Amino acid sequence: MTASEIAGSGFGALLLIAALAAPKVDSFAARSQRRSLCEECGGVTKLACLKCKGHGQVTEGLFSALSSEPRESTPCLACKGRGQFPCPSCSK
Repeated sequence: MTASEIAGSGFGALLLIAALAAPKVDSFAARSQRRSLCEECGGVTKLACLKCKGHGQVTEGLFSALSSEPRESTPCLACKGRGQFPCPSCSK
């Protein structure tokens, strides 16, 4: 065996080890990233208002097929028209 064949075999062995270890390294990185995110908001730091579903507007009244009147939208009183709240866990 020549020196370049030995070097090639060694490099091939390193590539094989790296390929076999890659899934373990990837799962470790993913776990550590998930732990750093807020469990309540997922790292977004905002939560959508449940009353207006994040739109900031609440539609009052019922739309009837017999009525041509449009429904009236008003700003949501719960979130003051913003549609979201700061996350109580991570926005302190």
